Amino acid sequence: MIQLNLKNKTEFINNFLSPIGKLAENTVLKVTKDKISAICSSNDGTLIVSCSYAQSNDVSETISLNVPDINKLIKILNCIPVEDTQLQFNNNNIEYQSNEVGFKYHLLEDGIIDPPSVDINKIKQIDFNFKFSAQYDGINRLIRGSTFTTDTDKIYFDTTDSGIIATLTDKQRHNVDSYTQHISDKFTGEKLEKALALNFETIRIISSIRFDQLNVLVNPKLNVFLFDININNTKINIISSGYIG
Repeated sequence: MIQLNLKNKTEFINNFLSPIGKLAENTVLKVTKDKISAICSSNDGTLIVSCSYAQSNDVSETISLNVPDINKLIKILNCIPVEDTQLQFNNNNIEYQSNEVGFKYHLLEDGIIDPPSVDINKIKQIDFNFKFSAQYDGINRLIRGSTFTTDTDKIYFDTTDSGIIATLTDKQRHNVDSYTQHISDKFTGEKLEKALALNFETIRIISSIRFDQLNVLVNPKLNVFLFDININNTKINIISSGYIG
């Protein structure tokens, strides 16, 4: 039996588990001496979420927690009334017991969940020669704007003399409503030759995370986006392939 100590349960849920649960139903949590990490991807592999939560764990080797329903795990963890939480890992389940609440959440056997074979460090070695930063309020306003542009699932990023603008529309279709918003005052790299299109679902996942600053790294030729977020003990990388056109 191994004890997993969560010093800040709410932080662990909101910053680590929730972004994963927005993309995948099940996942494998890797527990090492200094962190808990997970990686998941969309069915077509065009969207990847990688999360790492730094904390000290009393383990001598990597432990895999094969979680069958990440959102179900979130719900039961939210029932724990305290922030500093100790969970027991018993090979096939996670258990919690106190004078007020108790539960046992069963895990799957190794090999049933097949995590994506993605090397995040290799992706980070891509030449992301175009960069900008955005704030949470700006992303949240994009979400509000999307309630108007219901006929599209695309967002376009483009450069102007005043920085970066984002437009919700579909340039490959006629008579589609659009919403445009300034999201960053400056950028690093050459001005874009043409707007870069991305699935708006990526922005929806990002909007579920309460951050101070979102760092956006892009390789325009490959049309690959890397969204980088650091919140206290959590590091989140979201990698997305853009649309062509």
